[in-house]
Amino acid sequence: MGMTGDGGRGARRSGRARHTTIAGAAAVLVATLLTACGSGSSAPGPSGGGQASVHVTATAATLTDGGGAVVIHRDPFSLAVEDASGRTVLHDAVQPAGAPVPVPPTMDPQPPGQPNRAAAPDYGPLSFLVGSQTVDQYPSGFFAGDLQSATFQGTSYAATKVLAVAQHGADLVAHLATNDPSGRQLVVTASPSIGGQGLSLSVQASPSTGVVMIGDSFASPAGEGFFGFGGVHDGLDQHGQLIDSWVEQENINGLTGPGVGGNGQSLYPNGATAAYYSQPEFVSSAGYGFLVTDTTLTRFRLDVDRSDAWNVRTSGARLDVVIAPGSATHDIATLTALSGRQPAPPQWALGPQMDRLLAHSANAKAQYASELASDLADIARYHLPLTAYRIEGWGNPSGTDALNLPSATPPGVLASTIASLQRLGIHPLVYLRPWVDPSSTAVTDHLVATDASGAPATIAGTSGSDIALLDFTNPAAVRFWDAQVDHALSLGADGFMLDFGEQVLTSMHFADGQTGATMHNEYQVLVDKATRAAITAYEKAHPGRTIWFYTRSGFSGTPGSAAYEGGNFPGDEETSWTHSSGIASLASDMLNRALFGAYGYGTDIGGYADIFTPPTTAELFDRWAEWAALSPVFRLHGSAIAGTHTPWSYGTATLDLYVALSKLHLRAAPYIESLWRQADGTGIPPTRPMWLADPSSTAARQADQQWMLGDDVLVAPVVTQGATSRSLYVPSGCWAPQGGTGGGTLHGPGTVTVPAPLTVLPYWFRCGTHPF
Repeated sequence: MGMTGDGGRGARRSGRARHTTIAGAAAVLVATLLTACGSGSSAPGPSGGGQASVHVTATAATLTDGGGAVVIHRDPFSLAVEDASGRTVLHDAVQPAGAPVPVPPTMDPQPPGQPNRAAAPDYGPLSFLVGSQTVDQYPSGFFAGDLQSATFQGTSYAATKVLAVAQHGADLVAHLATNDPSGRQLVVTASPSIGGQGLSLSVQASPSTGVVMIGDSFASPAGEGFFGFGGVHDGLDQHGQLIDSWVEQENINGLTGPGVGGNGQSLYPNGATAAYYSQPEFVSSAGYGFLVTDTTLTRFRLDVDRSDAWNVRTSGARLDVVIAPGSATHDIATLTALSGRQPAPPQWALGPQMDRLLAHSANAKAQYASELASDLADIARYHLPLTAYRIEGWGNPSGTDALNLPSATPPGVLASTIASLQRLGIHPLVYLRPWVDPSSTAVTDHLVATDASGAPATIAGTSGSDIALLDFTNPAAVRFWDAQVDHALSLGADGFMLDFGEQVLTSMHFADGQTGATMHNEYQVLVDKATRAAITAYEKAHPGRTIWFYTRSGFSGTPGSAAYEGGNFPGDEETSWTHSSGIASLASDMLNRALFGAYGYGTDIGGYADIFTPPTTAELFDRWAEWAALSPVFRLHGSAIAGTHTPWSYGTATLDLYVALSKLHLRAAPYIESLWRQADGTGIPPTRPMWLADPSSTAARQADQQWMLGDDVLVAPVVTQGATSRSLYVPSGCWAPQGGTGGGTLHGPGTVTVPAPLTVLPYWFRCGTHPF
């Protein structure tokens, strides 16, 4: 499916419009025009937290608020950001602008959907492309919604000098000349953010006609680290990488294409940095955090084309960002206060969980009811510690509608299973997704996304059957969704997996005027927001009920998905040891997304996607369970073909290990809950990368197979097949081994190798502490 022209940008709620409260643009206009030449004049203005002020001289205009300042240099134009001490932490890479740059037809990404390293942008200050851009997606099936390619062409222009500045309330507004011979200008608005701890920047082309891309390029000091960007698998520091900020449905290692997939490091079709959970925000080792609030396709090139500069470009005629100058912990706290932090779950959600998924096999539905009964018997027989159990094949037995759900449990069996679980003190969970069947009343009542003609937009889902997507910009569709959530909870479920959300095509249209060009990334945010509202209303009407749900996809915003969802599962991990999509992909995924509020990471123990990989072996299952034991959510899942991974099916040794790891997780749960509640106040995640503990350490940046659980627990699971030892980075201090971990007491900083036999999860407590 394609998107042409300005990408439907005019129909969207722009990033700036969506955070007007943050930016203070709704403040009463202060008609304080500051002269173009300036005379050292300054004026205070209302701000979200501290006292904002604007100061203008003959050479620059500065907005100062709380923890930093934006400095706009006049002629030639350039932009800089300073921290609270006045140190410049970010500034334009090139000034003045050069001549306009012709851009021939260029693909980025290029088929099968991989970012193009040869597509170097114009590194001029606030460069913008006048021309055309077409975005093509996979239109259906396994990769529906994923980027397939994007082609753009035209002429790139850039800002040259400041024509005039003005103060509007708390905002500093500058009108810039450009080297576009048509006389086009750029309007730059600098604003204080909520709390006075960050700075908002909005750049708008005027006129916007024909502008299909806009961005900026910033100087990068040697060795600058870029951390975050959501659930990317390839590591922690994205220096030297290209990232397309686009919610991708499916990326796997088991398929191959030109330079992508099949090698254990990259992914098909969208390359190494593809993610279900996309967050266009990061923290830099140079002393700032950076958040793009636009929801269109955004491209980052992080010291790719040149070693001294990085570039960001959004699709359309407007760029909206928030910049937080300061330390890493300060920047994370500032940005997550805007983009959101997953609320701490009910205590039961932090205990061991089990899914009875519906396998992709011919007789799966016929077997499902007996599998439920067998699970109940085996849970009791093997004394499996369990606080939640999910019934995936529950269907929707009320007959009120069909959300295109797997239907394998007769109503009587469902009711008896839920009752049995409740008697055992186990919380029942079910399964939801924002799809409807074309025969649904939601379609006939016009509650779904449409095509350009207004007809319901349908695509072939992963199973091959047609589906339509609920339109969460339509209040009636939200009420329909509320009813589905309410019905599931009224059956006795205490929560659910909320699956999918990545299939929006750019050709789709929505009730609020947006197209898929802006809605593709924003869709899951709206789904999560509606779901949280439905749960809050249900809990209010049913005192004593505590509900929890977790999702697959997500996106940032002000706020984004993290403000509403309860947790995440990582997507369709493959049943393998690979760094691209197997067990070795998990730590990077968890740590990168947790930096910006997505704390509740719960892997599918044993892996899920066994379509192109062998079934999960006992060794892989054991190591996966060890990996999950000291992560936030401990959840036994299964694979698409083989079905649920039951520990007893692997033999007594695996069963005993799994029970021991379940008990370990239960002991750690109060500590995890405490860290999570602290994170909701501070933004500092429960699971932390090593570089956050030792920011100056190069080795810590590369330690992507271990983590800190709070300040006092060091976790280093084994993710290599056949390994009986592993190396790890030891942070500063003294670390006492726990749970049979060998190697004695460790002292950091430094790198060591420790023994790690199959039955041992290596972890340590900070000497003198007893977290659990």
